[in-house]
Amino acid sequence: MNPINNDDVAWSRNLFNTLTDGGVWGIPKTGTMFRKVGDKMVLFAQMPHEPGMPITQAELLAQQESMYEDCKRHFEAAGIKVEKGENL
Repeated sequence: MNPINNDDVAWSRNLFNTLTDGGVWGIPKTGTMFRKVGDKMVLFAQMPHEPGMPITQAELLAQQESMYEDCKRHFEAAGIKVEKGENL
């Protein structure tokens, strides 16, 4: 796990501050979608596995979980709470 530096913290805070309440930010590689809700980021959707994808369903889920944990670590270093929505 790489250490979080000041540029990472500033980037996370800047992204959060550019979103309006209810605004959405997504990560195309894993189809991971976050929504700004008040003072936090909430994971609300993830791309489902589709037949023909070059990775297995288990690999996709592992990538999505890793992406979530990485985002959580970075945003929380910037003082922004991150959580999973009810359906995840």
